[in-house]
Amino acid sequence: MAGELCEECPAAKALFDQASEILGYDLLDVCVNGPAEKLNSTEVSQPAIYVSSLAALEKMKSTEEGQALIDSVDVCAGLSLGEYTALTFAGAIAFEDGVKLVKLRGESMQAAADAVPSGMASVIGTFILITVCVWATSLTSCFIHRPRRG
Repeated sequence: MAGELCEECPAAKALFDQASEILGYDLLDVCVNGPAEKLNSTEVSQPAIYVSSLAALEKMKSTEEGQALIDSVDVCAGLSLGEYTALTFAGAIAFEDGVKLVKLRGESMQAAADAVPSGMASVIGTFILITVCVWATSLTSCFIHRPRRG
């Protein structure tokens, strides 16, 4: 993850270097060399995804076409972890603050996951959602988010 990107784009590598200073470990090394178990933990994967996403934007900026696309953006949004990337891209938060926030977010989510056996699924489709919720409620609880229509 991101190794080739950082070889091609010094600005992308600089983001990984900055993040590593904040995190206290070499994020790019974990992304490139693993171990997979460490990278798959939300404590590490959240900063890795955040920094990789912004590093990809740095790569876009390095080409005339990519910079033109970035310059044409009027609004941006993200879902879940992507919200932090969108806020950083929009200039609402500094990159360094974003790294600190996603580090805390990842650590908190990892602690919660380690404290109680749990899982997560994202389901699209009403019939499937109802089936999954019936199954899930037999285990613990199920939260349903149903978008409003109209």
